[in-house]
Amino acid sequence: MSQNLSLEQKIIDLILSERGHRLETESLHTFSQDPALGDPLAVLIQRIDSLMSTPPAPVEEPETLRTAGTESETPAEEPPAPTLWKLMPYYAFDKPATTDEAAPASAALQPGQIPTEQQRAQMPVKQPAPPQARITLPNARAGEHFSSPVTLTLDNGQQASIIDVVFPRDIGLSYAREQQAIAGIPTDSGDFTLTVIWSCASHERGETQQLFVVNPDPQSLWKVIEPPANAPYPKSHLDVEGLVSGDVRIAAASRRGRSHEHAGSFRDDDFYINHSNESGWSIMLVADGAGSAINSREGSRIAACTAGDYLFSQLNGQRGTALKEHIMAWGPGEQQATINAMLHHFKQAATLAVNSIQNEAIHADQPLKSYSTTLLATVSLRIGEELFAAAFWLGDGAIAAYSPSGKVRILGNPDSGEYAGQTRFLDQSIIADTAFTGRISVGKWRDVSHLILMTDGVSDPRFETDNGLRSDEKWTRFVNEISPLLANADQAPAGLGEWLNFFSPGNHDDRTLVVSW
Repeated sequence: MSQNLSLEQKIIDLILSERGHRLETESLHTFSQDPALGDPLAVLIQRIDSLMSTPPAPVEEPETLRTAGTESETPAEEPPAPTLWKLMPYYAFDKPATTDEAAPASAALQPGQIPTEQQRAQMPVKQPAPPQARITLPNARAGEHFSSPVTLTLDNGQQASIIDVVFPRDIGLSYAREQQAIAGIPTDSGDFTLTVIWSCASHERGETQQLFVVNPDPQSLWKVIEPPANAPYPKSHLDVEGLVSGDVRIAAASRRGRSHEHAGSFRDDDFYINHSNESGWSIMLVADGAGSAINSREGSRIAACTAGDYLFSQLNGQRGTALKEHIMAWGPGEQQATINAMLHHFKQAATLAVNSIQNEAIHADQPLKSYSTTLLATVSLRIGEELFAAAFWLGDGAIAAYSPSGKVRILGNPDSGEYAGQTRFLDQSIIADTAFTGRISVGKWRDVSHLILMTDGVSDPRFETDNGLRSDEKWTRFVNEISPLLANADQAPAGLGEWLNFFSPGNHDDRTLVVSW
């Protein structure tokens, strides 16, 4: 604002500014010359000057200033003064306004409102959030002993101690605080939510939910289903047989595998054992029907029985007597004569078995391959402390002569294909093969205590690989495992039948075992 303006013009300009108007200096001069504005402004200015030069009288009680023209208690010599303004109330900023009753300290604060010291003191103290706990606990298995520490770590790095572990219900496990471990034998399987109670420096008690998995017993997952009542070629699920004659003891057992139990099919394995008290010859065979062949259970039975009966009839007569003389002499010429004789007998036995299977396939109007089977056979003769044995090996499984010293002699080679479970089966091509001679083994030993035949349902879980099959250590462990079952020859077959029910993950085929000791 210009310093050259008169006081009246400045007052007019201030009033216009408050009203939102703006005038130039010439217009302000025109307004101030208007008598309706100029005269009251002059009186106002004069009155203000008078009030400032005379001290005001003390106010006895607050009351509204009277307007101009009303009676006043002011001295008569002073003219009545016009009302200029009203005194406005004010509030101090250094302390809150007081009322007759103090506002409750617990009143809710409004957005933007600053709490007082008293309100701050009465506010509840907000506790910091507890740290997050991470718990490590392995899975358990139903029916197996479980013992494992419970590992707990906090995300803020503090050390925590576990007070207790609460199970949703009794499952055979409990928490031992001294060992800080869960131990016991789970009686049930499933997913369980455990409550782990713990404490740390900043929090006296914390709780964390933890998922705990108890896997089911694998054996409980297998179903036992009976084959259809009208299925052809029925076969018992368990077959055991034993022979005892002087120093010769033979025990045989064959058991349906879990895969066949689960599928509701018959046992595909079979065996044959026989012994002649007159000649002293023992015959042992095992056969494993192909799992993919629908009639293989009959093929294994025909092969084992046909070949077994032929070998027994041949060795129990004059040919067996002549062969026995060669074995007792056992010179180079006798050894070759023995090999030639066994090659002839095994080839004839295989040929008869193949022909019998072909005849059955024709009568049943079934494909010949649906009767596919392996065949492992031995003929043996004990002469004093010595054992003679000749073996024929077609397919997988194992034939072994075991010594008490721990030495094992494998009497052949298993047939293995390009993929797991692939093998060779008995047919005309095997008989015509020039490598047939390589399937024959002949030996005579003084230190052999056990002659053992088995299908792959036993050899796979116990020896696993071809190299394992030639491991003296594995065979010693195997013989030590079954020896208690052979202590009583009369009960040995039943004992082997029960033993064949052992559980081995991934190995659920039929199992057949024949032992001479």
